[in-house]
Amino acid sequence: MIKLSFLKRLALGIILCVLVGLLFISLIMPIFFTLVVVNFFLLYVMVLFLLIYLDKGNFGKAKKPKTFESVTILVPVYNSIGTIKDCIAAVKKINYKGKLEIVVVDDGSTDGSREFLESQSGIKLIKMKQNSGKAAALNTALKKITTKYVACIDSDTYPERDVLNKTLGYFEEEKVGAVTCLILPDKKGSLLQRIQFFEYASSFGLWCTILSYIDSMTMIPGPMTIFKKSVFEKVGYYDTKNLTEDMEIGLRLQKFGYKIRVCYEAKAYTDIPDTWQKLFKQRDRWYRGRIFNLMNYKELFFNKNNKDLGFFSIPYLFSLELISMVLLIRLAIFVINNILVFLSSEALAFTATQTVLVTLPPVFVTSTAVFFLFSYFFVFLYIYLSLKTIGYEPSLGDIIAILINILLYPFFITFVYGQGYFKELFGVRAKWVRVSM
Repeated sequence: MIKLSFLKRLALGIILCVLVGLLFISLIMPIFFTLVVVNFFLLYVMVLFLLIYLDKGNFGKAKKPKTFESVTILVPVYNSIGTIKDCIAAVKKINYKGKLEIVVVDDGSTDGSREFLESQSGIKLIKMKQNSGKAAALNTALKKITTKYVACIDSDTYPERDVLNKTLGYFEEEKVGAVTCLILPDKKGSLLQRIQFFEYASSFGLWCTILSYIDSMTMIPGPMTIFKKSVFEKVGYYDTKNLTEDMEIGLRLQKFGYKIRVCYEAKAYTDIPDTWQKLFKQRDRWYRGRIFNLMNYKELFFNKNNKDLGFFSIPYLFSLELISMVLLIRLAIFVINNILVFLSSEALAFTATQTVLVTLPPVFVTSTAVFFLFSYFFVFLYIYLSLKTIGYEPSLGDIIAILINILLYPFFITFVYGQGYFKELFGVRAKWVRVSM
C-alpha cells in the first residue's frame, strides 16, 4: 500500500488536534451534556434515514432485465482451497438465460487451489506466474473480457442462483455503473458470527440501500458486485496498491458521475472471521483503507455535482467515525473516574469502620435518560427494519447477539478505527491479509 503524502498526513494531524481540543472541552463540561449533543447528531440522522426508508418504495427490490446481455463471472483466487470448491459450485448453479462464462484467475496459489481449478470443466482458467494481489489478478482478466457485464466474486463467496436475474435490470437506468447485492455471512453458529450477521444485515442491507437511493454509496462490497465492462475502460482498472480496492473503485465511480445500485433481494453469502483476532485484522484493513481513500478523494467532500454525497454522506460518515473516537475516550474517562471515586469512598469507609460499606447512588429517571432510551429505540427499530427487509425472523437465541451488536460492538469498531487512524497518520505500512477460513 502506498503511504499518504505528507500534506494529507498533515491534514490528518490537524484533524486530530481538533479532536483533542473537543475532548478537553468535553472534560470541563458535564458528561451527559456531551453525550446528549453527540446523541442528538446521531438521532437526527437516524430520523432522516427513517424518512428516506419510508419514501424509497420498491427501490432495492429485484429488477429483472428486459434483455439478457452477455455476462462474465470473474473469480480471483489465492490459496483458497477451503472455500473455492463451494464457490465454483455455487457459481456454476447460477441461472441465467443469456451468454454466461466463468473466468477464474489463480494468483499463484500453492495450497492445491490451482490443481483443483485445473480439474474443473466449464471454466476458463488464467494462471498468474506469481502472487500479485487481488487487484492485479482482477485487472489481468478484465483486460481480456469482452462481455457487456462482469460480476466480480471473491473466492470465499457463494451467490444465490437467481442473483443475475434480480440485479441486471438496474443497469437499464442511465449512468448506473455497478450493482451489488445483499452480502451476508455464510455461517452464524457462534456468538461472534451472529454479531457479524446482524452487522452485515444492517450495513449491506438497509444502510446501503438508503445510501444507494440518494446516490451516496461510498464503497462497493468486495465479495460480489456486477459492473458494466465499459466502466473500467472509462475510469480505469482496480488500484493494485490499495488496501481496499473495492472502496476505491466505488469512490472513483462516484467521481466520474456513475451511480451504484443495491438489490437487497439478491443475496450472496461470504466467509467471515471466526475469531476476534481475525476480525480485528480484517477491520483494521477496512478502516485504514477507508481513511486512506477518503483522503485521496477529498474532492468528493462538498462536491456540488452530487450534493447528497458531497454535503451529507461523506462528511457525515467521516465526522461520525472521528467523533466516536472522542466519545469513546470521554466515556472511558467517565467510567474510570467513577470507579476510582467508588473505591476511594469504600476505602475511607473501611478505614473508619473496618467494614466494607457498599453504597450505590440513587437512580433517577431524568430527561437525559429518556433521550437515550428514545435514541436506542431507533437503533432497535433499524435492526428490526433491516431484518424485515431481508426476510429474516430473529429467534430468542439472537437477542444476546443483537444487544451486543448495539451496545458493545460499536466500542470495538471505534477502537479499531482509532488505531487505524494513527497508523495512517504516522505512515505505518500495511498489507492485504486474508482472514477468512
